[in-house]
Amino acid sequence: MLGVAVVAGLMITVGVAPAIALTGVGAKNGIGLFENLPEDLKIVDLQQKTEIYANSHGKPVQIASFYNQNREVIPWNEVSATVKNATIAAEDVRFYSHGGVDPTGIVRALVSDVGGGGQQGASTITQQYVKNVCIQEAELKPTEAEVQAAYDQCTGGIGRKLKEARLAIGLEKKYTKNQILLGYLNITGFGGQIYGIESAAQYYFGVHAKDLTNAQAASLMAIVNAPNDLRIDDKANIAGNTARRDYILASELKHKMISQAAYDTAMKTTVKPKITPTQSGCAQAKAAAYFCDYVVQTVVQNPAFGATPDERYNKVQSAGWKIYSTLDLDLENKAKATMSRYVPAKSPAGTDLAGAAVSVQVGTGRILSMVQSKTFNEAKSSAKPGYTTTALNYNVDHLYHGSTYGFQPGSTYKLFTLLDWLKNGHGVYETVNGNARTLPAGDLTACGKPAAAWQVGNDTAGEGGMQTVYRATAASVNGAFASMAEKLDLCQIQQEAKALDVHRGDGGDTGTNPSSILGTDTVAPLTMATAYAAIANQGTVCTATPIDKIVGTDGKQVNVPASTCKQGVPKNIAIAAGYTLHGVFGGTAAGDESGVGGAFGMVKTGTTDNATNTWEVGGTTKTTTAVWVGNVNGGTNLRNVYSFPSCDGTGQAATSRHCLWQEISSANEAKYPGDTTWPTPDAQFLYGQRVSVPSVAGLTPVAATATLKQAGFTVTTGQPQASDRVAAGLIAATNPAAGTQATPGSAVALLPSSGPAPLIPNPGTTQGTGTPNGVPNITGLQVHDALAQLTAVGLQGKFGWDKIKSGDCTVQAQYPAPGSPAPSDGTVKFLVHGSEANCPG
Repeated sequence: MLGVAVVAGLMITVGVAPAIALTGVGAKNGIGLFENLPEDLKIVDLQQKTEIYANSHGKPVQIASFYNQNREVIPWNEVSATVKNATIAAEDVRFYSHGGVDPTGIVRALVSDVGGGGQQGASTITQQYVKNVCIQEAELKPTEAEVQAAYDQCTGGIGRKLKEARLAIGLEKKYTKNQILLGYLNITGFGGQIYGIESAAQYYFGVHAKDLTNAQAASLMAIVNAPNDLRIDDKANIAGNTARRDYILASELKHKMISQAAYDTAMKTTVKPKITPTQSGCAQAKAAAYFCDYVVQTVVQNPAFGATPDERYNKVQSAGWKIYSTLDLDLENKAKATMSRYVPAKSPAGTDLAGAAVSVQVGTGRILSMVQSKTFNEAKSSAKPGYTTTALNYNVDHLYHGSTYGFQPGSTYKLFTLLDWLKNGHGVYETVNGNARTLPAGDLTACGKPAAAWQVGNDTAGEGGMQTVYRATAASVNGAFASMAEKLDLCQIQQEAKALDVHRGDGGDTGTNPSSILGTDTVAPLTMATAYAAIANQGTVCTATPIDKIVGTDGKQVNVPASTCKQGVPKNIAIAAGYTLHGVFGGTAAGDESGVGGAFGMVKTGTTDNATNTWEVGGTTKTTTAVWVGNVNGGTNLRNVYSFPSCDGTGQAATSRHCLWQEISSANEAKYPGDTTWPTPDAQFLYGQRVSVPSVAGLTPVAATATLKQAGFTVTTGQPQASDRVAAGLIAATNPAAGTQATPGSAVALLPSSGPAPLIPNPGTTQGTGTPNGVPNITGLQVHDALAQLTAVGLQGKFGWDKIKSGDCTVQAQYPAPGSPAPSDGTVKFLVHGSEANCPG
């Protein structure tokens, strides 16, 4: 009697009428004590696993999950009767008859405690649910200190118990018994990170909650009583769990929830768990682990997903999202296998080498694959010799768990000098000086101001000399790009890179010093893949994205910032650049065209000083791949490492990028076939603003040379020719002839006069007589210039192709030979290095 009086008094103190609590009816009638739930009770969404999915054969495949609490919320119809019965028998046999608080249970517990019968729980399922909601909310606090403080408020003191009782009654006023029981089963903890009956069933027994037997259900509900002591993934707890389970089964039999036969069967069953763990984190994604981490970091670093990085990461761990990524799992696995085949995870002794490769879809920015040679380890990054794991993602910027700065891209950065060259009215068939040399201070400009002196060297001896920009790009001749930069501005070249979203790995802008045009800044492979994809997309650059969509626990899509596309460079300039990059298959990427099959491909290789970093970037109109193989730390020359497996049989680490790019691109092409054709560039981007060769007849060689250079031509000296109008020693004519429309930078030969002489007869000539010295020399000229030269002397030309797709469209051979008598039909035949497809106009 005393116990009842004390309980009643305490409940009145907090505004809970005993009569209401004693029956389920009073809590729901209209007496008006609790018209609404108390304001300080907030039922928050339960923490649930977030899952990341990739695409495989057109279907989503889960690659990773994340959770603070491993929970899968299920509806009422997926909870078996065995679970419902075991829960009520274990925790609250009067659940369906009380109104949220059970005074009889409280008195029983008090009597037992006072009488020495041991502690008995007095909280109803509804009260436990209220407590769990409070704890759930506490665990969502942003800091450890706030979590602990909130947790203490949820679990300590008689004041908390009384408040809990008050909230329980209010809760029962708003929700049905079944809703409360379901909420309890979804929220309650089952030891460790296991929360909710569904995750508990899967973890401890490898089955769904709807398939649990009486014995299994009772064993799981036994854990709730003391999770740390009764969880059955520890053999030491099996005996204690069995005892508690048997008590629950006896309670079920006593209250006629199960039959005697069912009870006997369950009691004979030993507690035999089938532990089925669920991993949390990206390591479980295996080949896709680094991509998975990039997905997570994309959420964490984007304010669209929350106010702070901690809040965003907490959503990844607890929001229960289904994140559908852009990853093509089939291509990812092939790319990883290719990487493992050609770049060992363990770097050779005394070196710190690695490789990375990333592929993006042209026109969407969707990342299709992302791999590297190391194994993912989110816990730490090692610098110990021979390490094989790292947390660093070499494909991405530092902000997204990439290396601090990225890696020098070498000659792949020459793309941006090429773009600025075209933008300033030049053509790819203009001729420039490719020699290694020292450029004096002021020869280059940066933002309109004189740049420092620069000593530029070429990678290979003998690759200098006068050559077209097309050929210089194919052969990656540094001296030629220095000559191009002389006619440009270093800041404008940087702006071309910036227009295609190129930046350093630490987020800063690339440089404007002279050597920057050769790729001495540091960038991430994903950045270069994005820029080259823009060329394949005819100038439209699309930001890279790893996420297609995110679906919340309510089935609605979460707002995900989409890839944004913009016109980074004009379409006609991008077309000319793509045309020029195609020629690289006839240069430093010779043999790599197999990677694009029959599609039109464009590519650029890059090798830094001393071959410390090697690259290959390019693809088709549908996919672009960037490959890097180089030094993570140190300065090992990859041309001196011969222990790498290679597709060319040399074992040289410097050739690994070719093997990787060929095979990864080939797999991409098989699934995403590129276009077989590419638009013809405008003539101005092939030949530049063609200018007329000025007349220098009668001038001294020095004066003639100055006149031609001022007009933008390079000057050579040809064979003297007889002239009855120009004194010996002066210039009689030029080749091409005066008035010919020629490409700026192309060579004009000075033909000095040897004085009067009879013309060489041309018996049988019916059309034209040629020059006084016979057929002009057209070898090395562009087709257009060769035809113009022949026309200028009364001849006509007929030519054929050597059908080399990457040819530079210059005359390789002619018949009759230079100086020969003009043919009787007036036709000079010649062979052009290239094909009709790649030599338009």
